[in-house]
Amino acid sequence: MPRALAKKPETSVTLLEAAKTVLRRNGYAGLSTRDVATAAGVPLSQIHYHFGSKQGMMLALFEYLNAQLLDRQSAMFANPKLKFSDQLILACDYLDDDIASGYVRVLQELIAASWADAAIAKVCGRPARAGSI
Repeated sequence: MPRALAKKPETSVTLLEAAKTVLRRNGYAGLSTRDVATAAGVPLSQIHYHFGSKQGMMLALFEYLNAQLLDRQSAMFANPKLKFSDQLILACDYLDDDIASGYVRVLQELIAASWADAAIAKVCGRPARAGSI
């Protein structure tokens, strides 16, 4: 379990869900920790307590979302009753769900943030930008 989520899971998860909502609505450039705290219904200090910073929160969000997807896909592929064709149909349903839930938008925003933040680039699996474009 990530260090940030080990402190108090319910507050951390509430903050991550709020961060996902605010990131989807405002994009990374418009994301403020104050807006996330307001959306979560907790004091701003809770973001710094659980994640240390906006960057720490974004790194935790990326990890949180990926863990959800990996758990879902692992369960699907571990089910011996599903034929490959059924897995493919289910994977397509998952993609539709991801698009509808805003996950794809959130992932795109995190990837966009990775262009300016080497730590986020590292977890996104993208080499840090060298020099200017």
